[in-house]
Amino acid sequence: MDDNKRRNIKIFVSMTLIGAVLDLATKAWAEGALTQLPGQSMMIFEPWCEFALSYNQGTAFSAIFDLGEMVRLILGIASLLVVGLLGWSVTRPEVVQIEVWCYGMLAGGAIGNGYDRVFREAPSGGTGVVDFVKLNYPWGGSWPTFNVADSLLVVGVALLIIRWWTHPPTDDANVRAERS
Repeated sequence: MDDNKRRNIKIFVSMTLIGAVLDLATKAWAEGALTQLPGQSMMIFEPWCEFALSYNQGTAFSAIFDLGEMVRLILGIASLLVVGLLGWSVTRPEVVQIEVWCYGMLAGGAIGNGYDRVFREAPSGGTGVVDFVKLNYPWGGSWPTFNVADSLLVVGVALLIIRWWTHPPTDDANVRAERS
């Protein structure tokens, strides 16, 4: 195994583990701390940001509510398959450093939310993804509540889009020249 591939694997595994641990630790904190508070919320930057505990039993941004248990299990397992695919991607010779970092962010987010989807029990029954960061609009209402894993996924995808927009994939020789 060459040095680039070895370095990419180390970065990917590190980013994945840091992201997943940070996500799961903050969710555990949110469940422990916010359930003790009236309304299960804590204002952080009045009136813009608060921590408000919720359990998402649907898909991203609660787009589809209350998925059945089997669908949640399948989505959780699919998250692990995505992590495997991303891990394989970092071993390809044409991958560049920023992509490795982004793939690690995506894998960490997928593990965090995938774990919740399969194992974290929601108070209303079934399983659910813990969300707790709530950004409020000044005119009322709020952005959908999210978590660290969601942030990792959004930032990872955004950086990949910027990368691919500014440096479209080219033939292998050009990519290898860019890496050196």
